Amino acid sequence: MTQRSPVHSPAGQAQLIQLLARAGAKVDGDPLPCFGERLGRLFGLGDTMTLDAAIAFRSRQPGMDQAVVFDRLTQELATTRRALISKINGFSDEFESTQTESVEPWLNAWLLLQRKLAATSRQLRDKVRKAMQNHNQILARLAELDAVFDHTMAGYTSQCFAHIPKVLEQRFQTLQTPSEHTQEPGTQPGDWLHRYCEEAQTLLLAELDVRLEPVLGLLEACHNEVSNTP
Repeated sequence: MTQRSPVHSPAGQAQLIQLLARAGAKVDGDPLPCFGERLGRLFGLGDTMTLDAAIAFRSRQPGMDQAVVFDRLTQELATTRRALISKINGFSDEFESTQTESVEPWLNAWLLLQRKLAATSRQLRDKVRKAMQNHNQILARLAELDAVFDHTMAGYTSQCFAHIPKVLEQRFQTLQTPSEHTQEPGTQPGDWLHRYCEEAQTLLLAELDVRLEPVLGLLEACHNEVSNTP
């Protein structure tokens, strides 16, 4: 029997933005334009033609039931997410508490984990799309559409995620020089590094959920299609 995805995304984009704002990032509070207008800003003429071709896409393969594959990918997603969370929770294990002079080693370790999140989520998304292409015409077309959106928005997505380490670098410098505005009640002046590590980990956890949202959405569509197919 096909399973529903056991993986949930408790953070999502909204929480990631809230965490960045709390860390000192400037977040535009103006209302966003409608979804269609925002997409229109990202899609050029070539992208629009590619999207039109994806909408008209018809698979030449007869298709085979991929329900077992979808279940396996769902379990792989859950296992992978747990492994990444474990790595994130061990973010500061390799450092000495005395390494407080420079942000560089901390930021490099954080960037290494961020690249791991990006590569792993991309691999999972590709695997799910491949399985969709082999299932039936409906999911094959959806896989084509997702590939177009993924490719078109890749540059914009990378630019957005690249802003996070810049915020963390500024946060390190802010916490390194404690003041009445940065020190929380009940904390000691030397606890700022522990606080920084916690904030860095929390941002990575939120980013992980955001990166996995497209994979979760595709798997949900797969399970719905299998359930609704006689």
